[in-house]
Amino acid sequence: MTPPPVLLIHGMWSDLAYWNRFSRCFEQRGLATHPVTLLHHEKPQDVVALRRTSILDYVAQVRDVAAGLPEPPIVVGHSMGALVAQKLAETKEVRSLVLLSPVGPRGISPVRPSVLLCAAGNIADALWRRPFIIPERHARYGLLNTLSPREQTVVYRSFLYESGRALWEIFRGEVAVNEEEISCPVLVVVGSEDRTTPPSIARRIALKYGADYREYPGECHYLSASRMVIDDVADWVTGHVA
Repeated sequence: MTPPPVLLIHGMWSDLAYWNRFSRCFEQRGLATHPVTLLHHEKPQDVVALRRTSILDYVAQVRDVAAGLPEPPIVVGHSMGALVAQKLAETKEVRSLVLLSPVGPRGISPVRPSVLLCAAGNIADALWRRPFIIPERHARYGLLNTLSPREQTVVYRSFLYESGRALWEIFRGEVAVNEEEISCPVLVVVGSEDRTTPPSIARRIALKYGADYREYPGECHYLSASRMVIDDVADWVTGHVA
């Protein structure tokens, strides 16, 4: 029996390269991975088109990718990509769902002191719906805070422009997800030191879906740097495949 494909959805400022370590780990376990680069995140970026791009545009793109797979996939999303993944799972065409450092849907407010500090440099970008990159000092504070200074520099240099419209939709809670339409197994994963999608948000998301919940001490928002997280997620996925 061929195991189901794994569909990987990155978050803000990223592309499919975010999943390189996850892909290697999944493939060592015999799972074929399909990382997606979200609309207008290809290099060189079309920032004019990105200005008009909403989260539901990302959802529509990923639905098309999922529909082209041979069977319903396991879906893994990070941050904003985890919100896209939640919306995708409403279709019931998802085998299982993993939400890493997840952004919450409508009804789960993202507003926390650390989140506001992280987003402080981009409030105007959200209001004006213009493409943006998070300032480096805010990224080091809110996204990469437990990584080494060298790792922080390497990761930050890879960042791409993101849709200000998408950030505005997150803050306003414009993306609703009906948990009654999600029947697959769900895993929610967060780092204890995540300042962008803190554990208090992740716990509420886990409660919404009756999900398994795992919180990793000393880990930040950028979970693809953690070998422990990658191995544990792969073990959970292969356990549900079996």
